Amino acid sequence: MTELGARMRHLLSRPLGSVLQHLFWWALFVGFEYFVFSNWQEKPIVTWGFVLKDTIATICSYYFFSLVLLPRFLLQRRWLLTTLGIVAIYYFWATLCYLCFSVFDHYGLVSKNAYAYMHRFLDGSIWEGIFSWRSVSMGLNDFSVTVIPPILLRFIRFLLSSGNQSLRLQRENLSLEVNFLKAQVNPHFLFNTLNNIYTMVVKQDERAPDMVEHLSHLMHYTVYESDAALVPLGQEVSFLESYLELERLRYGQKVSITYQKAPVLPAHYQLTPLLFFPFVENAFKHGVDSSLEASWVAVTLAEHEGWLEFEVSNSQAPASPKSAFGGVGIANVRKRLALHYPAQEYQLHIDSTADMYRVTLTLRLHPPSHDTGPAVRKSKRTSASASVTSLTGLE
Repeated sequence: MTELGARMRHLLSRPLGSVLQHLFWWALFVGFEYFVFSNWQEKPIVTWGFVLKDTIATICSYYFFSLVLLPRFLLQRRWLLTTLGIVAIYYFWATLCYLCFSVFDHYGLVSKNAYAYMHRFLDGSIWEGIFSWRSVSMGLNDFSVTVIPPILLRFIRFLLSSGNQSLRLQRENLSLEVNFLKAQVNPHFLFNTLNNIYTMVVKQDERAPDMVEHLSHLMHYTVYESDAALVPLGQEVSFLESYLELERLRYGQKVSITYQKAPVLPAHYQLTPLLFFPFVENAFKHGVDSSLEASWVAVTLAEHEGWLEFEVSNSQAPASPKSAFGGVGIANVRKRLALHYPAQEYQLHIDSTADMYRVTLTLRLHPPSHDTGPAVRKSKRTSASASVTSLTGLE
């Protein structure tokens, strides 16, 4: 129910243009229904009763299919629950029909033309009028031309969108492969880290072994562990923490680095790898490095009802020359989010003021998957090339 509530909130928060588009198509549906039932030449209250009954049934069925059956059952290949959902949609429509016909019959609004049609369902008990095979066999014809077409159009639209998404992933992979071959880590970050390690070794600084250990962890993760379409949240968080520790060792007391993590994070849940690192690295590269005077970086991670909330903010020196934010690196992250997540499963906000730069990413976490079939293995190379590309820096 929590996930359904989140989907409903997203639906209600959609841009005005999308809402108006939905209203337009439902207005056409109402017009079509009125055109059909007006040919029966019934009283206006009966005609509009039929229109209202079918409109309510179709709208409820359409969004139930879009928000529940399609994402939670059909895409998860839970065929029995999908079938039961379709059956529930039919009986919801049949119940509305029975109640509508009963009200018309009770108030004597049934004309001679419609009497035989309505009493096919009203004769007998409520069980016979809704659930018996006789009423189902008669009702399926009306159901298939009233409720099914919008649902079928929604499913066809989903198939076309999925096909286009796959083509975009393939085209995107061609360019990302080139970037993957050019660099596997950000040269700027790697050069500075190695230079700092060299300086520490020369000075016999006791922090040098820790820096080597953290750098080894980062390199191992980016080269090997991130070679997957999805990685456990725990691994991604561990990678982020190692990077922050490396920067703490690098800057020491010169920079205030704050890291807050929720006490309990669903570490076994999964997400696309290396989404956070470009933003955090950007905070040091463009914020801290531009001015070490009273510089700070703050990173927070929290989880709420299956949504991961990530935020990184950093200081900006008003007097220092501003580097260009939102370049190739951020463009790559935006591209990867759009390619690997539906629009309703993430929100990315970037705010910049005179003295602060902040990135907020809200992301839907995926439950653990045990599917290791060909489709998953095939997607690993694409995801790896896209993931590691994000480490080329936010120039």
